[in-house]
Amino acid sequence: MIFQKLKNRLIAAFIFLSLFPAIPLSFLFQSMMEKVFNLGFSRRMELALEDGVKLSRTILQNEKKICLENTRQLMQASDVRRFLVTVTNTKIDNRTESRRLYESLKSNAFKFDGIAVRDADQLIFIYSNDNSITQVLNDRALFKDALESQIILSEYREDGQIILTGLPFLTANQKPGILLSVVQLKSDFTKQSENILAVFQFYKTFGLERDAITRSFLFAFLTVYLLIIAVSIGIAVFFSSTMTRPIQELVYGTDQISKGNWDYQIAIESRQDEIGKLTNSFNRMVLDIKQQQQRLLFLEKMSTWREIAQRLAHEIKNPLTPIQLTIQQLKDSYKGDDERYRKTLNDCYEIVQEEIESLRNLTKEFSEFARMPVLAFKSIDLTKVVRDVSALYAKIPIELLLDEIPSIEADIEAIKRVLINLLENASSVVASKNDGKIVIRLYCKGEFVHISVADNGTGIPKDLLGRIFEPHFSTKSTGMGLGLAIVKTIIEEHRGQINVESVQNLGTTFFIQLPLKHIII
Repeated sequence: MIFQKLKNRLIAAFIFLSLFPAIPLSFLFQSMMEKVFNLGFSRRMELALEDGVKLSRTILQNEKKICLENTRQLMQASDVRRFLVTVTNTKIDNRTESRRLYESLKSNAFKFDGIAVRDADQLIFIYSNDNSITQVLNDRALFKDALESQIILSEYREDGQIILTGLPFLTANQKPGILLSVVQLKSDFTKQSENILAVFQFYKTFGLERDAITRSFLFAFLTVYLLIIAVSIGIAVFFSSTMTRPIQELVYGTDQISKGNWDYQIAIESRQDEIGKLTNSFNRMVLDIKQQQQRLLFLEKMSTWREIAQRLAHEIKNPLTPIQLTIQQLKDSYKGDDERYRKTLNDCYEIVQEEIESLRNLTKEFSEFARMPVLAFKSIDLTKVVRDVSALYAKIPIELLLDEIPSIEADIEAIKRVLINLLENASSVVASKNDGKIVIRLYCKGEFVHISVADNGTGIPKDLLGRIFEPHFSTKSTGMGLGLAIVKTIIEEHRGQINVESVQNLGTTFFIQLPLKHIII
């Protein structure tokens, strides 16, 4: 419930951060649109565009008037008048007049791009250097009404960007005819006029739709912003889940640790951020606390065993001498001649002596276990220590795999005692094998030194591996089973670790890890 509230708060914070800029941005957007419209669609701009359209139309009208006046002047030309007088409603057989008129028009600098003479039936004469203008002059439909009604023709045709002018006349046989002239306007003028008109039409249309356009832009802006908000909510949900899940697992892990579940570890994906570092630190902390707890429990257990061993050694050792003296006196006090009884007495004496010696050895081991000295840490050459201890077992094949390692802080006598105990155990199981062998490896990794002692003996049953470091537990018929307990105690007091792996009929390996520097906790 707590984490759900935290998750909801994170999502709400993301949504607020997304929505908060929306209100000022919308007002800013609308204000900018208003300024743009006011700047670009002012009354002054509209009047300027209207004046531009009027100006282009005025210029066009002037051009039409000029073209019409030029057509009148053309009709008054002597060659043209003579030609028009000779025109009849029959086909002209005299090509000389047409040729003369063509040469006259060609030689004179008339401001026309095409001239044609038509009557109601046919095209009588045409003069043009442009195929498109020739097609216009050949199209009777363009000036049919003007020809039949005998009215003056003056119009601008956008498709060809030309001014078409026509003056009616009567042929020699009093039939209607028309003199046509075509002037093609410059492309710059027509383009400019069309551009001004198009801009003006767009301006008027845009001005009428001003409010609708503003609303459409605002709607588009809000739509995009809503999409951004939706994406932000999705990101918020994702990040809130990503952030709260590890914290929730940390809280759950802390609760498990408080309940004594020291094996709990937070399972997380590999991540390099602060949450990943915090989780990794938590897992390492739990492992360290678990190891420290195990170490303290073991040392406490060993302390109890030492006290018991000390009391047992004292209680056993005290009556041994009186018992030995008593049995000695009993043996020496018999002066009789009964050999059978004497033999029995001697046998009993030997048995008691052997048991007394066993008890003395027991009290000696108990005393050594109970009197473990306080460790004196100093810098030692562990490689030399391993070589020196190995030299004591020259009769056993020992292979040394020793890397160059720095000096470590340890108690040299305690470390020797560890190695001797391990080599004693290993040598006892390989001595009877023809291929018996012990391998000692020494190497450094990180801030720890690693020692392994391996043999190819008979191995230890799997169900007994968990008990081999317990006091008074042994797989051998001799000894009191205190050697490995002493080994583990020394390693634990060095803030190190010792583990064992064994496979029956293949051998046993002890792994020791010691810190390079003595850690005081």
